[in-house]
Amino acid sequence: MPPRIPLSAFPPSINAVGPSRLYISSAPAKGKAVVSENNVIPPLPRPLGIPYPPTSAAKTWTQRKAEMLDDDRAKVKRKALLNEAKQGYFHDYNRARARDGGKLWLAPDVLIREDKANYFPNISGKSLLSTPLNTCDVFPSKTTLVTIISTRLSEEHVESMIRGVLEYAEGHFGFQHLTINHQPNMLKSLLISLSISSLKRTVPSNLWGSYLLASGSWSQIDVLEPLGLQNSLIGYVFLVDGNGKVRWAGCGEATGQEAEHLRRATAVLLGRMKSQRQVDASIECVDGPARSED
Repeated sequence: MPPRIPLSAFPPSINAVGPSRLYISSAPAKGKAVVSENNVIPPLPRPLGIPYPPTSAAKTWTQRKAEMLDDDRAKVKRKALLNEAKQGYFHDYNRARARDGGKLWLAPDVLIREDKANYFPNISGKSLLSTPLNTCDVFPSKTTLVTIISTRLSEEHVESMIRGVLEYAEGHFGFQHLTINHQPNMLKSLLISLSISSLKRTVPSNLWGSYLLASGSWSQIDVLEPLGLQNSLIGYVFLVDGNGKVRWAGCGEATGQEAEHLRRATAVLLGRMKSQRQVDASIECVDGPARSED
């Protein structure tokens, strides 16, 4: 008989996100790397996102054909497949079990400059109201805190980052929180869809329209690589401005002052939006409504 494999050799199960616990109770800046055990967590290496404004419109046949014939996209896709093959099935689990919880980078201390920032790619799905939802339709004229979760572990990571921000910005005009619950596994996605009533009991009713349920695999070229989603089990937090650009990004459990840096970055964006609204209002008052001549 073959030797028995001890249970300790298998990674612990990490459950998909069911009923949320987030609502129960109350150019990147240069940073120093943090050493955790034998791992060094580097600062965010680049502005995350895509270089062009996204759209929720379906791609035409001409666009899809151009993508299929694009040599650069083919090279990137081939490289991603090779990296995935080298990592092994339990790669994400092993990283998440590490002492640093699989944290990939340290968030910047301040906002990423607007001229250096990239756009958040469009992600589509359905809200808790069962209505279609596209991220690029949510961002205009708002400061948006975007959180991406897929497991209980990722939910704990996100909570450690955003609790202070939600307490600070709750009810603030121009602020919104968009939660993306992504389940690439179709079976887990089905289980989540069957537990929507439980989700609604834990998520405030005013946030049902901004809780996005996304299923199926995301494109490595268009979403995963641009947003730095290199581990499917940890949580991700993005601060997106009114133009849809990623101005701050964090992942994993909050380390050191990351939560405070996010709160300050949110306050800065909200302050700039308020100032811009005041300028626009003053210009409108000076110009006044157009008068018709008799």
